[in-house]
Amino acid sequence: MKKLVLIMIACIPTLGLLAAEVEPMPADTIVKFNNKSIEVSENGDRMKVKVYEYTDEDGAVENELVFEGHYRNGQSYERRKHFKSLSITIPSWDNKFDPHWAGFGMGFANFSGQNGVNDVDGVSLRSSSSLEYNLNFMEFAYPFSQYRWAVVTGVGLRWSRYRLDMDAHFQEINGITVLVPAPEGISYKTSKLNITSLTVPVLLEWQSTRHRRKTPRLFVSGGVEAVVKTISSSKIIYYDLDGRKRKDKMDRGMNIRPVTMDFLLQFGVGCIGVYAKYSPMGLFEKDKGPKVHPVSLGFHLHI
Repeated sequence: MKKLVLIMIACIPTLGLLAAEVEPMPADTIVKFNNKSIEVSENGDRMKVKVYEYTDEDGAVENELVFEGHYRNGQSYERRKHFKSLSITIPSWDNKFDPHWAGFGMGFANFSGQNGVNDVDGVSLRSSSSLEYNLNFMEFAYPFSQYRWAVVTGVGLRWSRYRLDMDAHFQEINGITVLVPAPEGISYKTSKLNITSLTVPVLLEWQSTRHRRKTPRLFVSGGVEAVVKTISSSKIIYYDLDGRKRKDKMDRGMNIRPVTMDFLLQFGVGCIGVYAKYSPMGLFEKDKGPKVHPVSLGFHLHI
């Protein structure tokens, strides 16, 4: 009997430990993560979930309820107090992709046709004096490949100055744009067709690998360029029979297409590039002017 009592006394601490192990978990649980606190409470068959967000303003820490949910008998009720922000990470293969559209360019402008470049459909240009200027002031790039490819677009302005190499000027007569010869005894010093346009490109661009030494990257891009005409005019400069210098604007509009397009190809190193353009559409509307297609070749300083 005495031995049995001693055994029971020795087992009392062990029973206490077992009782501690099977003690139920507290009904309320709080989990803290970053600046948020998640509180879960259970009362019988009902469970509550609350999410608090901590903010630190002027040294005072405040917690604000941003979400509350109730769950009971398979049904749920949720309430969101406010919605602050949602961050969505968009994958980018080259965050430092520098597109080549914005900047200033200058090139030689001319006309092409079935017989080649210049002297097309009765139109002869002075190639060395026929120029175009490009000012591209807005650009956007959308990289889509780990091999340094991107879609590039933007907005720009173009000033085209076609200088005729003949004593004639463009003018619309009876709805058709024709070359009108200079009056007898008059020789034109300058006869120009001026066009100002808005340009919007859609280009596919590739760039070489970026090196640690920050050497300039090679680039090649090509695509189409929408061209929207804004202003056009025909101007002449000459000396009249009395020897006075005259500047006259002969016509405006002249059936030039309001919207056209160019094929554009450019390549270069760093911020310096060379470009070539060709328009598959005629400069003038169908059957309303000479059948000429604008072409140009020049260089561009990208910024």
